[in-house]
Amino acid sequence: MIKVGHHEEAVRLLQEFTKENPHSIEGWYNLGVALAEANRSEDAVRAYDEALAIDTMIFEIWFNKGTVLYQLKDFKGAKQCYEKAVELRPDDAEAWNNLGDSQSRLGEGKEAIESYTRAVALKPDYAQAFYNKANAHFIEGDDEHAIAYAELAVKLDPKLSEMVEQWIHVSRARLNAQKDQEEYEKRTEPAKRLDLNLNGDS
Repeated sequence: MIKVGHHEEAVRLLQEFTKENPHSIEGWYNLGVALAEANRSEDAVRAYDEALAIDTMIFEIWFNKGTVLYQLKDFKGAKQCYEKAVELRPDDAEAWNNLGDSQSRLGEGKEAIESYTRAVALKPDYAQAFYNKANAHFIEGDDEHAIAYAELAVKLDPKLSEMVEQWIHVSRARLNAQKDQEEYEKRTEPAKRLDLNLNGDS
């Protein structure tokens, strides 16, 4: 019923079911899914919390609750849910990617890069995670890695090129400026040393 889009009807039936079966973790979990699909995000969080009150060791509940909290812009809450999700299932690339998204929103750039790195290590063709990793490197000012991972992301999924083009020129310009500065310093260093020696002799 949820899959064919009859979300409100699914919500009604599942609410009746959980009222009669308040200890059914499947009932509360499915109610959370139906409420989320019906764009009733805060109610979905409450349903997931009811499920977690019964069992805190189910990956899907933490993952789905994190997704809803992220949509509500509760990035701290989403991060906590995804941390629990990857603890329960450390080989889930999407959970690591979503944890990285939450960390990035909280300004935790280095932690986000680590999470995205875990995601792409688990799924080497995960184009979106490579893009997210590139963007995190860009925000951290690491232009060399930002460009490398952005180009890889676009190679895996050309549709990401439009997003990449919004910032990659800035990375390239900063990287070129850095190289120009380094070359200038190399050229002028011998003259500076000579000047110091001459001044010392006098």
